Amino acid sequence: MKHPNKVLILLYLVAGTLCANSHATTKQDLKEAYRPATVISVRKLDTNANYAYNVGFEFDCMVYIARYKSANDVVPPQALALNSSVNIRLENEWLHVSLPDARDLTMRLVSANGTPDDACSSKAAGSALAIPPGTILPISLNSEISSDRSKAGMPITATVMQDVPLGAGVSLSKGSKIFGRVLEAMRPGGGSAEAKVTFEFDRVQFGARTVPVTTNLRALASLMEISAAGTPKVSSDASSTRNLVQIGGDQESYGQGAVLLDSKVVGTYTNQGTLAYLSPDLGTECRSAIEGNTRAQAFWVFSAHACGSYGFASVKILHAGRTSPVGRITLVSNGKPVNVSRNSGMLLRVDRNDPAKTSAEAAAPAQ
Repeated sequence: MKHPNKVLILLYLVAGTLCANSHATTKQDLKEAYRPATVISVRKLDTNANYAYNVGFEFDCMVYIARYKSANDVVPPQALALNSSVNIRLENEWLHVSLPDARDLTMRLVSANGTPDDACSSKAAGSALAIPPGTILPISLNSEISSDRSKAGMPITATVMQDVPLGAGVSLSKGSKIFGRVLEAMRPGGGSAEAKVTFEFDRVQFGARTVPVTTNLRALASLMEISAAGTPKVSSDASSTRNLVQIGGDQESYGQGAVLLDSKVVGTYTNQGTLAYLSPDLGTECRSAIEGNTRAQAFWVFSAHACGSYGFASVKILHAGRTSPVGRITLVSNGKPVNVSRNSGMLLRVDRNDPAKTSAEAAAPAQ
């Protein structure tokens, strides 16, 4: 029998390792949630303390005013000088600023308003059109989404797993980041056995810009399903042909490029994943081509007919975000927590931006 003290030491070491890994994951998620902004104003406040400043930041045609305070009468850091570039992250009533010298500042948000600059408004409109409605975004989660561990306001990120064609020879590159946040997380209780988590993905990294989008959820797949989709299956006719079967049912000949469904070619296989066309006879609640976007879409390891949840025994898509409230995705589970782990896969679909939602967010005063 092992000495009790040695056993305890081993347990402490394992627990410490797990905590360290969890902390690193959280730091990575937060790092990816920062976005580039420009300092547009620095105003000293007339207060008795005489060391408070309101600093203005512009990002995507929004102006955020945050309060900088120092322990003594000193000006804000040089990195917050006018026209300086910094990275910011919003979290409820706080604005977190990452400075070029690796320092981080946490400042209370005073206000958030859209800019009256027509040039900025035109730029924002052009950015929104950069990801056309109807575009499929195949993503892998960088963040866990859980009814037990997620909290409202928590940032979530994901990575685009395949080059996404946008038309006119332009693509959204594989490796681009998708940003969003958890809106609500509920454990079972109060007489209900249902667990629920609501979230949204509303920003896409597009080159050097971050583009606002409205997305809905077309399909969700577990890590096990994704792994299985990448494992060739041997044909039942005892031939040497090996096939890949995508999540949702399409089949492609391994190494030959054709994606088939009932002997009908529906797309082609690339070294990154599948490019396929949405059929008008899907036979599912998921829509075929919308907003006139009939170009080939990037499906990664998913079938062009994939619609719903795959590999999750109890997790269901209660609200995909296709109808009001547009863009808000809700997953539920009866009797068990909703737990969508990192590296799970999703097919998001870009919808036309909801003007009412955009206006409400721009006009909402900061607390």
